[in-house]
Amino acid sequence: MRTMRLTGFILLLACCGLAQAGEVVPRPIALRELPLLFADDGGIAMRTNVTRALHPARTRSAPVLEADQPWEASRVYVYGSVYFDEATHQLRLWYMSRAQAFKGDAVLYATSADGVHWLKPALGLHAFAGTQTNNIVFGIHSPSVLLDRREPDPAKRYKLLGSGTGGYHAAFSADGLHWTRYASNPVLKFGDTITLAQDPATGEYLAYHKRPATVRGFGRRVVWLARSRDFQTWTEPELVFAPDAADDAWAAAPQQRTEVYNMSVFPHAAGFIGLPTMFRVTAARRPKAGLTPGQSPDDGPIEVQLATSPDGRAWQRTEPRLNMIGCGAPGTFDGGAILGVSSTSVDVGDETWVYYTALTTTHGGALPAKRLSIGRAEWRRHGFVSLDAGAAVGRIETKPVHCGAAALILNADASRGQVRVALLEADGRPMPGCSLADCTPLTADATRWVVRWQNAANVPTNRPVRVVVELTNARLFSLASDTPRP
Repeated sequence: MRTMRLTGFILLLACCGLAQAGEVVPRPIALRELPLLFADDGGIAMRTNVTRALHPARTRSAPVLEADQPWEASRVYVYGSVYFDEATHQLRLWYMSRAQAFKGDAVLYATSADGVHWLKPALGLHAFAGTQTNNIVFGIHSPSVLLDRREPDPAKRYKLLGSGTGGYHAAFSADGLHWTRYASNPVLKFGDTITLAQDPATGEYLAYHKRPATVRGFGRRVVWLARSRDFQTWTEPELVFAPDAADDAWAAAPQQRTEVYNMSVFPHAAGFIGLPTMFRVTAARRPKAGLTPGQSPDDGPIEVQLATSPDGRAWQRTEPRLNMIGCGAPGTFDGGAILGVSSTSVDVGDETWVYYTALTTTHGGALPAKRLSIGRAEWRRHGFVSLDAGAAVGRIETKPVHCGAAALILNADASRGQVRVALLEADGRPMPGCSLADCTPLTADATRWVVRWQNAANVPTNRPVRVVVELTNARLFSLASDTPRP
């Protein structure tokens, strides 16, 4: 008995981040504003009789935003970010156009109540062709905007990284409209595409950006990561995502290969998911003499796949390597390539949305046949990946999680079966009143189902717990801890 008590005490210390001398034990997963996704096993201690399934996005038959203003120069990109504003119940979008009369690429701003119909407000901030009646807020290439909720200085609540003269530049803003460049720029070398994320555990800023690298004999587009705590001083970049041999298996000619055009990264409670744009280069470095003005020498389709990481640095591919956002049918607005996706996703109601840059042609298509617009990819809420169980009972046990609210919110489809939930103490002991038998089962399809037990027990918020999910003929998408909505 004494040995069992000692073991339990050591386990409890371990789950609180303490351990015996020399041991390094992970802290509990913070289950607060971010959900726990099941795209990999980062948050899972044990699972049986379940299989992982990827769910490609639904895409719309037409773009949600097109170039219809002179300063948009007939092409718009969602090199940019989108956020849902709780105060106004509207979406805020930062996107880009190639406005040569603006002396470079323009960062543009739009709002929407439904995410489909967008208003381009006349902000009066920057002149274009002799007028300030436009929605231009800044000038830079590949702008990635971060709403930094941890920032104590209100003037720097919004942060931006983009590609400018001599490298990547940083800027800040109080409202996302009036921008000021940091005193020291550029902050990173090289240039072109970049996406910005923030580590929810450390608060570090994560810059996923393009710089040269040779991979298996070819100079390729790949993704590098630099990190910062102050948005000014950045770590030496490290190569974190590149195509592997399986990505090149399709290639039939000497110069054909796969490259990674860019990658947007979304944090969740136990790690990160990435949406890399995989560029199949069917023709490389075509002679300029045979190209039209503005036409790229590299050609081929680009589609979006999925990757996962526990820390934002070490990335794993999901199998099978499905296109999570694929090209549309030939001749459609997104029939040629998906050039990139927004640096953020948004959860609205029962759905998750990611905006993407759509090309009518492959990457190296000729203008004006090559047109760029913005489309929307849609999933059920947190619906990128699920863990599925059939007739045999599936069981999932999480690693210790520290819940931020006294309610547990499950996202699952049990319309053809059922799901039940139990709580264990961090050391694995059953929690009285919170067993599977005590749980009122879910037998429907629900994105925000509040787990309830017969004795109306609440989820402890003062200590870590393990969550057990048992499912039959059902799919589990995510787990969250939140205040129940009326």
